[in-house]
Amino acid sequence: MSATELPWDIPAPFAKMAVTARKLQGTLAIYDSADCLIFANAGVRRLYPWFDLSVPQTFESMLRRSWEHGEMVGIPAPRDPEAQLAYANMRRQGERLEFIRRYPTNLICTHLRLSSGMNAQLRLEPKKAGLLHFFSEDEPTLGVMEAIHQRDEAAHRAAALDCLAFGIATLGPDRKVIQRNAAMAEMIANADGVFLDAADRLTPVHAEECAEFNRLVTLACMNKLEAPTVAMHLRSPDSPHPHTFSISHGARGSKTAVIIVAPARLDVGSVSSVLRRDFGLTPAESTLAAQIGNGLTNDDIARESGKAPNTGRMQVKSILRKLDDGQLAHRSQTGLARWVAVLAAITGAARTRGKS
Repeated sequence: MSATELPWDIPAPFAKMAVTARKLQGTLAIYDSADCLIFANAGVRRLYPWFDLSVPQTFESMLRRSWEHGEMVGIPAPRDPEAQLAYANMRRQGERLEFIRRYPTNLICTHLRLSSGMNAQLRLEPKKAGLLHFFSEDEPTLGVMEAIHQRDEAAHRAAALDCLAFGIATLGPDRKVIQRNAAMAEMIANADGVFLDAADRLTPVHAEECAEFNRLVTLACMNKLEAPTVAMHLRSPDSPHPHTFSISHGARGSKTAVIIVAPARLDVGSVSSVLRRDFGLTPAESTLAAQIGNGLTNDDIARESGKAPNTGRMQVKSILRKLDDGQLAHRSQTGLARWVAVLAAITGAARTRGKS
C-alpha cells in the first residue's frame, strides 16, 4: 500500500488523529509495528518536501533525512546521531509522548503508540491550529488532544456568549482583554463607554472614570473586592444614558476580572419585531411593550407618541392578558418591563446600543 493512502483498517485512535490533522492543517504519519511508514498525509508532504515517499521509509530514515536537510540550511545535526536516535526511539516506546519540534517550523506534537506496536505522530502549527495559548518555549503546557479539547470547549462557550446582548469580557491585572463576546467587541469598536488604549488596555472613554474602574479591576484580579460583584456607571459619548458595569472576581486562582455591561437602552424596533413575530402582539402593543422595557412610563410614552395615557393603559392590559395566557410575565407593568428587558438580552434585540 502506498504511504499516501490511509489504511482501511486504521485503528480508531489514529482515525481520530487523522480527522484532527485534516481539520487543523496538521501532519500525520503512521508507522507499523516495525516502524515502517504506512501513511503520511498531505501535511507531511507539504511540511517535509524532501522526504521521498515513493520509496519505503522508516522512522529512522526520515529522522536522518531531516538532519541532513537541516545541515543544508545551516541547522547543525546532533553531535552524536546514534545516541540521539537511540534516545528518540526510547522516548517513543511510551504510550504517549508530547513534545516540541523547532524544524522546519515551530510544531506542537503528540506521539501515540498502541500495544500492537503501531504508532503515529500528529504535528500541528500552533497558529494555524489556534493553539498559541498552549505553546511554550520548551514543552506544551497541555497534551495536544487536551489542548484541542479545551480550545473547542472555549469556542462553544464563546458562541453561547455571543448570543447575549450583554457585553462580557475577562480582563487580566493589566486590564488587557483575555476574552470578550460580540456585544463587548461592538462596544469597544464604537468606543461606547470603553475603548482599548495604545497598550490594548480596556479603558473608560471619560478620563475621570478611569481611576475607579482601574481600582475595581485590580481588586477583582486580587480577589479583594468588598463583595463578589460591584457595579459602576460609565458614560457613553453618544447617549445620555450611562452603562452599568458589574465587575466580579474571575475563576479561582486565575487573577482575572469579569466585566458585564447591560445595554443602557434596548433597540425598540428589534425587540418589538420579536414580540410581534413570536408572541402574538399587535404592532402597537409590541412597540409599547418595548418602550416599557426601556423604562418609560405610560405618561412618557403618551408624550412621545401624542396618544392619551388611557390608551396606553388599555394596551398594557391587553399585553399582560396575552402574555399571561402563556404565563410569560407577571401581571404588572413592572413585571412586563423586566420580562421584555430579559427577552431583549437573550434574543440579541438589545445589541444596538445607545438608541431609543
